[in-house]
Amino acid sequence: MRDIAIKRVISFLLERKVPLRKMKALDFFAREGDWQTAYYAPLVEEIHAWEINPEFEENLRKNLPSNAHIAIGDSHAMSKKTHERFDMVVLDNPLGCYSSNYCEHFDALECATLLLRDSGVIVLNVKTRPYNLDRFPEWKRRRDEFYEIDASNLELDFVDQFYKKKFSSLGFDLEFSKLVERPQEEHLYEYVAPIRRKNNEAN
Repeated sequence: MRDIAIKRVISFLLERKVPLRKMKALDFFAREGDWQTAYYAPLVEEIHAWEINPEFEENLRKNLPSNAHIAIGDSHAMSKKTHERFDMVVLDNPLGCYSSNYCEHFDALECATLLLRDSGVIVLNVKTRPYNLDRFPEWKRRRDEFYEIDASNLELDFVDQFYKKKFSSLGFDLEFSKLVERPQEEHLYEYVAPIRRKNNEAN
């Protein structure tokens, strides 16, 4: 059940002729790798998985292919130190605020674009209608600040247009996009965005 959305994401990318077999992919929030990463890891040329919690490392290694590149640490911090560049970055981000500094994918998104080659794919979680958001004022503040509206109930058309503008502000053109519903939780989607750096040819 948990991997239905990523299966639909991969099917969509293959339909659009995205060359997954030649791609170097990064799971930015890998956890144990059993929800999504284990499904798409064999479909890409090279898989990297970053996870902050060392308690998950043993199962992460068990769940991913033996040639997976696994790193334990704060992905946000590691993104600023590495020279690695990727063709796909998956942000299976936690909901709400976490690790005292971060919220959803809001901080990770810019990290992901820095990690991407001149063209590639970003996949991220979008929660359009968080449950009990008013009980978490910092989360609500961060959402409203990021989306620049009352973000308690986002329309899908708004989401699509918002990220097109967001990627443009980060120096990328959105080639096409898709919102894929994650069936395990209401109002949770995978946003799939193949993007290309402006005024650059693909690597």
